[in-house]
Amino acid sequence: MLLQSRLSFTFLSFKALYSYNSLKLFIFFRFLDPFIHYLFFAMITTSIVGSEYLTYVILGNIAFYTGRELFQNFISIFRYERRFGTLSLNVAAPLPTFVILIKKSVVPLLDSLFIFIISVLMAYVMFDVSFSWQSFWLLCGAGVIMVFALFGAALLIAGISLLFSNVNLFVNLLFAGFQLLCGVNFPVSLLPDFLQNISNILPLTHSVELIRDIQAGQNERIYHLALAELSIGAVYFIIAILLIGLMEKYAKQTGRLFDNE
Repeated sequence: MLLQSRLSFTFLSFKALYSYNSLKLFIFFRFLDPFIHYLFFAMITTSIVGSEYLTYVILGNIAFYTGRELFQNFISIFRYERRFGTLSLNVAAPLPTFVILIKKSVVPLLDSLFIFIISVLMAYVMFDVSFSWQSFWLLCGAGVIMVFALFGAALLIAGISLLFSNVNLFVNLLFAGFQLLCGVNFPVSLLPDFLQNISNILPLTHSVELIRDIQAGQNERIYHLALAELSIGAVYFIIAILLIGLMEKYAKQTGRLFDNE
C-alpha cells in the first residue's frame, strides 16, 4: 500500500511537470531534442576545427544538456507552485516542506539520469564516440555523481529564481554562464584566473572533466574528480536546505510566501 502511494505520487509529479506530454511523446522527445542539440554543436565543431575535436565537444554537451534539463525541471516545479498558489500550501502541510520537495524531485532526477544514459549511447552510435563497456558503466556512475552534484544546486537556484519576476531571463543567464564557465566547449584553462576560480566551485565543471577522462581511459584523476564533485554537491545541498528553511520561516511569520506571477 505504501509503495502504491509513492508510485501514485511520482506519477502525479510526472503529470504536473510534463502535463503537455503523454509518456510516449515524452520518451520520443527525449531522443529527438538532445540529438538536435548535439548535432548542432557537432556541425559547428567539425566545420571550424575538424572532427578530431568532436568527442571533446559532444561529451561536454552531454553533461551540459543533462544539467540544463535538471535545472529547468526544478525551476518549473517552483514556478508552477508559485503561479498556481500551492507553494504556500506546501508550507502549511503536515509534512516538512523539504520532504515534499524531495518527493517531487524523484521525477526530475530519474529524467536526468535517463537523458544522460540515452545521450551516452547516442554519442556512441551516431557520433562515433568510442568507449568500452567497462567505461560505459563508469560513465553511468559519473552520471549519478553529476546528477547528485547538480541536485543541490538546482534546488538552490530554483529557490532563488522565485525572487525574480522574469524567471526566463534569469534561467537563460544561468545556462549561458554554465556553458561558458564549466568547460563544455573549450578548456577551463583558457579562462582568466578569476573565472577559473569561479568555475572550480560550479557543480558541472568537475563532472565534465570526469566524463572526458573516463571516455579517454585516463583513470589517474577520476577518483579525485568524483570526490571533488560529491563535495561540491554536498555543499550546495546543505545551502539549499538552509534556504528552504528560511523560506518556510518567512512564510509562517508573514502568512504568505510569494506573490503569484
